[in-house]
Amino acid sequence: MFSDVPPGKPSLRAAYEQWLKLQNPVERTEPGNHPKIPPKELNVGIVGGGMSGLYAALILQSHGAKVSIFEKNTRQRLGGRVYTHRFTQEPNQYFEAGAMRLPETSEQQPVFDLIDYLNEKLPGESCIKTIPYVLYDDKGNLVLINNKMQQDGKSTHIREVIWPYLDALKKDFAKGFQEIIKFDDFSFRAYLVQVAEWDEDRINYVEVMTSQTNQFQNSFTELVIENMDFSQASWKTIENGMERLPHGCAQLIGSENIFTGAEVYKIEDVSDGVNIYHSESSAPVKFDKVLMALPPAALRTIETPTWSPDKMHAIRALHFEPLYKIGLRFKTRFWEKVSPPSKGGQSITDLPSRWFVYPSYGIGDNGPGVLLLYAWMTDAIAFLPKNEKERICLGLRDLKKVYGDQVDIDDQFIEGYSINWTDEESTGDAMFFPGQFRNLFNIARAPEGNVYFAGEHLSVHHTWILGALDSALLACQQMLGEPNIMPLRPTTKQNPPKHDYDYSDCIKAKPMAVYRDQRT
Repeated sequence: MFSDVPPGKPSLRAAYEQWLKLQNPVERTEPGNHPKIPPKELNVGIVGGGMSGLYAALILQSHGAKVSIFEKNTRQRLGGRVYTHRFTQEPNQYFEAGAMRLPETSEQQPVFDLIDYLNEKLPGESCIKTIPYVLYDDKGNLVLINNKMQQDGKSTHIREVIWPYLDALKKDFAKGFQEIIKFDDFSFRAYLVQVAEWDEDRINYVEVMTSQTNQFQNSFTELVIENMDFSQASWKTIENGMERLPHGCAQLIGSENIFTGAEVYKIEDVSDGVNIYHSESSAPVKFDKVLMALPPAALRTIETPTWSPDKMHAIRALHFEPLYKIGLRFKTRFWEKVSPPSKGGQSITDLPSRWFVYPSYGIGDNGPGVLLLYAWMTDAIAFLPKNEKERICLGLRDLKKVYGDQVDIDDQFIEGYSINWTDEESTGDAMFFPGQFRNLFNIARAPEGNVYFAGEHLSVHHTWILGALDSALLACQQMLGEPNIMPLRPTTKQNPPKHDYDYSDCIKAKPMAVYRDQRT
């Protein structure tokens, strides 16, 4: 983990990663257990052109290695789940079909450093700028539950559960961490039932208001960490589309090193390397080492050598949530003109289109604008079997239930585009079930011979671009046998002091297998 946590300051994620290393240790996961290889002698094949594959390529190139990226997408698109769909080339006529925001925190600093690194090396017209992202507009964003407008009281409920742990971390980090780990085997729902003693109605209401149906079945620790992310006050997005980040990476890597439309269907161990078989070549391509920068479901479709049973189980079992998004383009930005107006932020509903996200860019523009509707986990399933026209109709129907008394939605509508990430990339958001971090995380990150692995699921930073970068850095450290390789930063910025907080008291924490009411 390479979070830029200030010296002497603890990090929940860093502590959790240190704790995880001792729960199910796998020696070959640690970079220091690999022989050092002169990078300039290394030829690496990277399977997957998402952010983890692109970042790994940049790191390896910066150390002198030769890289080749193989991306199956036939639309010349790179970036994985960083995907900006443009309806036209006119300003602000797009929506983020994938990643859409960046928390402005010390832990997320490596993403901003990557932007600065690219800006330092690319020509001025490729400069990437960030702009403010409005997470919530409390004056205009709406809550529609059971066809009635509601007061947004969900944050009060969730704070009752999460904030005592945040306060405990501030008072005594080690003791607070031990209290969180106590429930590492619990789902968030089990915790709410057995520990917080919430009734079913309250759990269901808070779940629908804060996340997605059945998401509370995920790990208690996962949900605590996620809610910490969303307690941040400052957010950014990339001006003119998040896709400019992978585009900048690809520009620096060089088109001669990237092969799109090249579906890898087999990798094969050979005596002194690995062969890659892909759809654009009749013969295998040999590399010294190969990085599989893919989500588990995509990795499973590739013919691979026989790896350890634990590795194969991890690939099968790691949990990804289905994710669905749709962008709807309208003649005007009507959501900024109704009463109350929404200028950025998001509205919450219990309709199939669970969240309406209002663009943080182009606020106040005259002319057309684009709304984003999305759902994940169980709620995304309502959209998955439908065709494009049916999905658009369903999205418009939901908008009418919220705005139909003020806006003629059908008259305003111009066009739409939807994406189901389960179909698109065999992926969604990585969110682990109880026990999956402790039992599967280390083995999932461990190399198999000359084959290495990366992806946001192999980081403690799930769902964020940072997770992809974090996993790529570890894979490069493993590959080169050098644990001190640093994340990419512009030359004008010094590397921060090494995060050396003493977590020795934290790693002694033990989870409870079964909760017992101590009052009886």
